[in-house]
Amino acid sequence: MNHPNLVKRNSLLVALAALSATAAMPSFAQLEEVLVTAERREASVQDVPIAVSAYGEELIESLQIDDTLDLINVVPNLFGGNNTGLATANMYYIRAQGNDESIATFDPPVGTYVDDVYITRQNANNFSLFDVERIEVLRGPQGTLYGRNTTGGAISIVMKKPGETLGGFVEAGVGSFGKHLVRGSIDIPLSDKLLSKISVFDTADDGYLKNTTDGKKYNNADMTGVRVALRAMPSDTVTWDIAIDNADIEATAIHGFIQGGDRISTSAVTGGLPSNFDQKSPYGNEVKTLNITSNLAWDVAGGTANLILGSRDIEQNFFLNFPIASVFPDFFLIDNRGEHDMFSAELKWSGNISDNVYLSTGIYYMDEDNKVDFADYLDLAAVGVPAPPSTAFTKLADRVLLNGTESLAVYAQADIKIGENGTLTLGARYTDEEKTFGYSGGMTTANLIAAGVPTSQDEQKITPRIAYSHTVNDDLMVYASVTNGFKSGGWNARESNEANALPFGPEEIWAYEVGMRADWMEGRLRTNITAFYSDLEDLQTTSAVNGDFLTTNAGGLEVTGLEAEITALPTDNWQIFAAIGLQDPKYVDLPGGCVAPNADLAAYTADCGIADPKRSPEETYTLGTSVDIAMGAFTVTPTAMMRYIGENVTGSRGTGVNDAVTLVNAGVKISGADDSWQLNLECKNCTDKEYVTSQLFVEYYNAPRTYMATLKYRFGE
Repeated sequence: MNHPNLVKRNSLLVALAALSATAAMPSFAQLEEVLVTAERREASVQDVPIAVSAYGEELIESLQIDDTLDLINVVPNLFGGNNTGLATANMYYIRAQGNDESIATFDPPVGTYVDDVYITRQNANNFSLFDVERIEVLRGPQGTLYGRNTTGGAISIVMKKPGETLGGFVEAGVGSFGKHLVRGSIDIPLSDKLLSKISVFDTADDGYLKNTTDGKKYNNADMTGVRVALRAMPSDTVTWDIAIDNADIEATAIHGFIQGGDRISTSAVTGGLPSNFDQKSPYGNEVKTLNITSNLAWDVAGGTANLILGSRDIEQNFFLNFPIASVFPDFFLIDNRGEHDMFSAELKWSGNISDNVYLSTGIYYMDEDNKVDFADYLDLAAVGVPAPPSTAFTKLADRVLLNGTESLAVYAQADIKIGENGTLTLGARYTDEEKTFGYSGGMTTANLIAAGVPTSQDEQKITPRIAYSHTVNDDLMVYASVTNGFKSGGWNARESNEANALPFGPEEIWAYEVGMRADWMEGRLRTNITAFYSDLEDLQTTSAVNGDFLTTNAGGLEVTGLEAEITALPTDNWQIFAAIGLQDPKYVDLPGGCVAPNADLAAYTADCGIADPKRSPEETYTLGTSVDIAMGAFTVTPTAMMRYIGENVTGSRGTGVNDAVTLVNAGVKISGADDSWQLNLECKNCTDKEYVTSQLFVEYYNAPRTYMATLKYRFGE
């Protein structure tokens, strides 16, 4: 660890020590209880033997968590960013487990769930957190209750349900780069047994990236959406929640070179390809989604049964450039038109089967179909081949990817009381999964078969979990756990030759945790601490095969770390919070065959040393504060938050090193006496820091400093 990092770490620890000292000040105020569904049933976060971070509506607002990507500012050992070019697609890394590939034959190791429905694709997992009741981030594998593809963890979003009284809110705002926002929600009780909610939003901005070639702005985000939710309560023992939402999003995160502190592009293809090519999509990225969820709950056999259905249809069209330098801004192009359809059904039951045993069990089915029509282009001039403008690009491949997944699972988890204060958790999940893969168009399934590439994968896997928690007293719980998880395999579908579209198998992880959940100082100080070790085998990483870069199973990844979330109330109206993430990730048991200078194997450096894993800073710190100040008929609440991100790499072979950076967000909320209206003034990246969020040929940078002002009015009871 270098000296600057030690200074920053020690400074934070001093601040936390001071925080703890002030937290002993006498008062009657206490930190509120936070309820989560991390174990698929409602419980206090202080009683759950899982590393989970939870954020309710008020905390989401005060921490300026506008979308799920903002979670990287507050969650320990969570890092990530947009997939290159795709602001609607997030790559999440939890405890060094992540994936920056969004093609449909890859699955992310951090699962995203909305109202208990799994979202299969990364290309539309950056959710606008509007009308959300709660967000939970579960760190570490969740293979028992949440299923495969959660080797890193899970992000669970719980939407607000319709209220029992007429009411809601409207909100409008303006901000930097011509941003404007209008959104609102209304609860309409239709009867004592039927409630409804309608929510709408519209937001747009001009973008902060200027293209010096066409003079236009890019990296804008234009989003519109509507959500309709119903809650039927035909009896005291039956509840049925149904929600339908639709969104139309145009959002890009294309490369911008830094010039004089500004982010600029020099692309010449924003107007499209030459006429001799059949272009599929306009420049940029557009996603349309239609989602339906249904949760029918009823009391039966002394517990609660749930039938959870989910349907998600995604259309994504994009045409993007990937430069290798400012003089070659259009070195590599992808022209994409995709359709992604998913359906899932889950029947589960939870309840006490005896005085000492609580059981959660269920069966799960998921079916996914993807059709992606995409072409790749290369700028011949960029690689030293002279070409006239009309044929400046060569088409590397044009194909239609066809792949699907059918997954069936059964699971059970029992919480068994041991004595007065102990609970033993035993769980397991059995998964039977089949994946299929093929092409049509310029590349064909027949050619895959002729090349010896298998077009299906079958996997059967049991993922167990064991944990023990002990309640020392009403304010202190300690636990230890061992959890197994796996991530599905796939194919290298981006290849331009069927013989290289090779399959790769699943990864498997074992994770070990010990933790403490504690309230101190009569409920004024909360310290939640977790130490962990994870051992991943058959790591899906990039190697060179026949001159192409392909994902294969090679070696392993070990991560040792510590996570802490601390919240304190020095006074009744003053809150301080901190989040600390420390981790030491390293590749282990890598295959040989590295030859310097290495340009092939992702886990080796150029001189064949062991590279640092991507997007996995050893240190992340968050320190923030908010205080309510009464000023006559108003309450003024200033907030400030600092996020320190340690040095990390963004590319393969240890390339693209990000220096450590400290980001600052701040804001002030002015509320009326009855809290019916409020004015929010916010600043993100207030000190206008630049850091690399992703890398493909060149570095991609974060957004500059932005300001936002919103006025919200609540009505009804």
